[in-house]
Amino acid sequence: MTTLADLPRRRRRTVAGLLAAVMLLAGCGDDGASSDGEAAEDRGPNAAPPQTLAGGVALPSVDPLRLLVGDGLAYGQPLPSQQTAADAYLEDPEVASVVSRRLYDRRNGRLLGEALVLALDGKEIFDASVLDAFVAAAVAAQGGGTATTATIAGRPVLRSSGSAGTVMGYLEGDQLMLVRGSDDTDVGVAVERQLQAMAAGAVGDPEPFTPLVGRPIDAAFVPVPTVTFQPIPPPEEEPAPTPPSLPGATGVQGRYGVVAGERRTTAWAYTLDPSTYPSAEKLEPALAQLVSAHAGGAPVEPAEVLGRVVLSADGPEGSPSVRAFRQEGLVLVVEGLVPAQLDAVVTAWLTALG
Repeated sequence: MTTLADLPRRRRRTVAGLLAAVMLLAGCGDDGASSDGEAAEDRGPNAAPPQTLAGGVALPSVDPLRLLVGDGLAYGQPLPSQQTAADAYLEDPEVASVVSRRLYDRRNGRLLGEALVLALDGKEIFDASVLDAFVAAAVAAQGGGTATTATIAGRPVLRSSGSAGTVMGYLEGDQLMLVRGSDDTDVGVAVERQLQAMAAGAVGDPEPFTPLVGRPIDAAFVPVPTVTFQPIPPPEEEPAPTPPSLPGATGVQGRYGVVAGERRTTAWAYTLDPSTYPSAEKLEPALAQLVSAHAGGAPVEPAEVLGRVVLSADGPEGSPSVRAFRQEGLVLVVEGLVPAQLDAVVTAWLTALG
């Protein structure tokens, strides 16, 4: 699915500033009553500052957590690229603050799309018509099509759909909610649940929550074209490698990553105790500690790979390098002596997992 981060910055700009500029220019024109001498004086170096038109829209202040609600919905930490794209909105004077979240089905952990909440500064918006244009432009730009009006949960909602997916947006006080996903039905259901929960007075969780839904450990080792995951022989046949320690793991299974007949990496899959790790955000510190410790204390660097965050550490001489990422409710770890080989395995593995 194309994300908000994939859209060029130019498309994310709105028409509000342009409309306001046109109004200001219209209000600053010559009224035709000045003499030629006065006109020449006005164009001189001591000309008076141009007149401006007073404007501004009174928008009720609303807590953005009032919008991050909905039965069966969960709002998780965004990808680094998504956060960067969201922060770019702060360059617009009309936007006072921004909250970016990945949107999930809380029951099965399925990614539904993204939610972006923009707090608007009414003092920077000339009048109601400019506000309407701002909202419509934001929805149209992110959806890649014309913004049209639909009625959901008894309220008008703007919708735009194109090759990149569907966006729906609505204004609640000074907060503009934009929900985007690849599936039109998912987006519509999410917005409907949001509006129903808001009408009931619900308030969302201030902390991001990415649900971790349990999966069988064997689901980790899917066929990967460039590497074969070979079972580790029992210890009575040969010494077995020791898996990295992950507190709160309920199971661990290892495989050798075999390429061209050689064991070049070792891969581990872990199942998790949901009471220890109810969300991916709770898991992240423990996973970073595992990566660093198994790489001889090397610093951990996050990297975005194929829509996932991969934690990496390259160990000193004599220590392995390590890569780790999450697959739904499983933790997957790859270790080896050659960092480039680990990166290749991770990329191929993520591609196969889809």
